[in-house]
Amino acid sequence: MTIAPDQFAVLVNPNARRVDEDVQQRIADLVDPEHVYVSQHEDDASRLLDEIVEKGYGTVFAAGGDGTVTTVINQLPDDEDTPRLGILKLGTGNAMAEIVSSGKPMVDLRSYTSNFPTDDYQLPLLECEGTRFAFAGLGIDAFILNDYRDLKDRYGSGPLKPLLQNVAGYFFATFTKTVPRLVMRWLRRKKITVKVINLGKEAYRVETDKKGGREAERIAPGDVIYEGSIQTVLFGTCPYFGYAMKTLPFAGVDPERFHLRVCDVSFAGLLWSLRSLWRGTMRHKRMHDFQADRVLLQFSEPVPYQLAGEAMGYRKEVTVGFSKRSVDLVRFI
Repeated sequence: MTIAPDQFAVLVNPNARRVDEDVQQRIADLVDPEHVYVSQHEDDASRLLDEIVEKGYGTVFAAGGDGTVTTVINQLPDDEDTPRLGILKLGTGNAMAEIVSSGKPMVDLRSYTSNFPTDDYQLPLLECEGTRFAFAGLGIDAFILNDYRDLKDRYGSGPLKPLLQNVAGYFFATFTKTVPRLVMRWLRRKKITVKVINLGKEAYRVETDKKGGREAERIAPGDVIYEGSIQTVLFGTCPYFGYAMKTLPFAGVDPERFHLRVCDVSFAGLLWSLRSLWRGTMRHKRMHDFQADRVLLQFSEPVPYQLAGEAMGYRKEVTVGFSKRSVDLVRFI
């Protein structure tokens, strides 16, 4: 069966934080069940997306968080018939939804079913180890994510479940697990270092001021972009991480490069500046911002890696570059 290109499908992740029975019923009230695909497991998502693509839908909505959206992105075909991607903000992090969503997923879906808006936002993508994505990081942010996931796995079905289902869970994991780990590293005077090598075209450092950022020194292909100690290395084409934290404020400023942020600010310093960090206005002499299109990261030891809010284990070396493709997101704002 071939679906008309103006038809749309909804891929529902029932395991996402806000996808309860009520939300699934509200989706069913707005969309013919024939076009709603419920993915109970990761293997289901791959199979269902193959079916969605084969039927020829013009748009597919991801009802879930950044993990669901990233799964859809990596399953879409690399050709001119690739469907547009809509995001229903129903997960935990929802970083990519911040770019295009009104923040009210059912309002967005109702608006689409009524008006079929054609406004798009073209989001460039990065690629690492064969996976396409919009943001990722190695270091303290991934330590926190790993600790949060561990707490959810252990206590997520008990009395702590309400606490672990929102941003409070991240803070709980941070102060009960991540901070003690960092204190022990500090007592042992053990620092993580990184060497960042420019593998692409000319990169440049972003010099920040009260008005934002401007291009500073240029970095030739093959040269070292940064070498030294770090708390975290972040990179992406999406300015936001989870909970609307504008972690990469210069993402999207240069259409040919992504924002690379190397941070060696102490954990206490990050907490002290949490408000400005969240808003994307934090400035610090140990916060280094660059624009690049392909880099090699070499760490002094294996460090935790998170991709679009999903824990990916540990890496000692990764190569990150601009993907050859982007994704068209349905925009409601």
